[in-house]
Amino acid sequence: MRDAFNLPEDSTGLSLTITLFFVGSGIGNLVYGPMADALGRKRILIGSMVLYGLASLMATLSVSLGMLYVSRFIWGFAAAGPRTAAQAIVRDYYSGDAMARVMTLVMAVFFWAPVAGPPLGKGLVELGSWRYVMAFSVFTAVVIVAWSMRLEETLKPEHRRPLTFRSTMAGFRSVTTHPVTLGYTLATMFCAGAFFSFLASSELIFDDVFDQEHWFVPYFSIMAAGMGLVTLLNNRALHRFRARSVALGAGCLQICAAGTMLGLALATGGRPPFVLWITIFSLANACMVAFFPLGQSLALEPMGEMAGTAAAVLGFTMAMLGAGLAAIIDQAISGSVTPIGVGYLAYGTAALACQLFAVHHQRKRAMAPRTGFEPVLPD
Repeated sequence: MRDAFNLPEDSTGLSLTITLFFVGSGIGNLVYGPMADALGRKRILIGSMVLYGLASLMATLSVSLGMLYVSRFIWGFAAAGPRTAAQAIVRDYYSGDAMARVMTLVMAVFFWAPVAGPPLGKGLVELGSWRYVMAFSVFTAVVIVAWSMRLEETLKPEHRRPLTFRSTMAGFRSVTTHPVTLGYTLATMFCAGAFFSFLASSELIFDDVFDQEHWFVPYFSIMAAGMGLVTLLNNRALHRFRARSVALGAGCLQICAAGTMLGLALATGGRPPFVLWITIFSLANACMVAFFPLGQSLALEPMGEMAGTAAAVLGFTMAMLGAGLAAIIDQAISGSVTPIGVGYLAYGTAALACQLFAVHHQRKRAMAPRTGFEPVLPD
C-alpha cells in the first residue's frame, strides 16, 4: 500500500486508515441507534450493509490517500449499523439470561474471526494485491444483504419511536440516566479500556519488554481461539447460573489476576518471567471476554423498544471512551509491564464498582411495585 500511494517505507500515514474506521464506527453508533428504533431493525441492517459494500468498493478503487481515508471513515460509519441492529434484534427476541446466552454465541464468532482473518488476508494479497483484501468486503456485504432479505422485522410498529431531535435526545437521556443500564455500560467501558490496550500494546510487550517478538503471531492466534472457547464455556455456564452472578464472578477473578500481574511486575522491575506473566495476562483477558456479552446484555435488558438507542450508546462508549482509556495505558508502556498491570487493576476495580452499582439498583427495582412499561428484573 505504501508503494501504491508513493509513501516512504517508514511512513505511518496508513495507520490513520485504522483510526478513521473506528472514529466512523463510534459516530455511526449514535446515528443508527435512534434510526433503528424509529425505522425498524431490518431497514438499518440492510441499508448500512449496502453503504458498507459501497465504502469497501471505494477503498478498493482508491487512487489517492485522501480517497482511501474518506472511504475508511465511511466504511467504519457503515459498520456500526449491523452491530447496532444485531444487538437490538437480539433484545427484541430475548431477555434476561436467554439474551445473555445468545450474546455469548455472537461474541464467540467475533473472537474467532481474527483467527481466520490473517491467513485469509495473506492469501488474498498473494493472489492479487491489497485491493483484493478491500474487495472481499464487497462480496461479504452482498452476501449479508441477500441473507438479510429473508429476515422478518422484529420491532413492532406500535413500539417505534418518532425520529425527531426531541425524541432522540429524550431517548439518549433515558438510556444514560437509567441506573442499571448506566452501571453496566460504564463497567463495559472500563473493561474495554483494558482490553483495547491488550490489542494495541501486546506486540510491543512481546518485542520491547520480553524480546519474544517471534511468539506474538502464534500467541495472538491461540488467544483469539481461546477467547472464542471462553465465550462458549460462558454460554454453558449460563444454563446453570444467572448472568448477573457470572458477570460478578468474572469481574472479581479479573481483579485477582490483575493484582497478581501488578505484584509480579513490581517485584521484578517490570520484567517478570515471560511464561508466568503471559499466563496470568491471558487469564485476565479471558475474564474480560467472559464479561463483555454479559455486560452488554444486562445493559440492554431494561431498554425494551429503545434497544437500538441503548446499543448505540453502548457501542459509542466502548469504541470511543474505551479507546481513550486504553491510550493512557499504551502511552505509559516503555520497557516494562508495570503500566499495564496498574491499568488492568484500576480499570477492573472501576468496572466491578459499576457492576455493584447496577446490581444494587436491579435489586431495588425487583422489590419495587411494578409501574409503567419498564420490565421488572427478577432478583
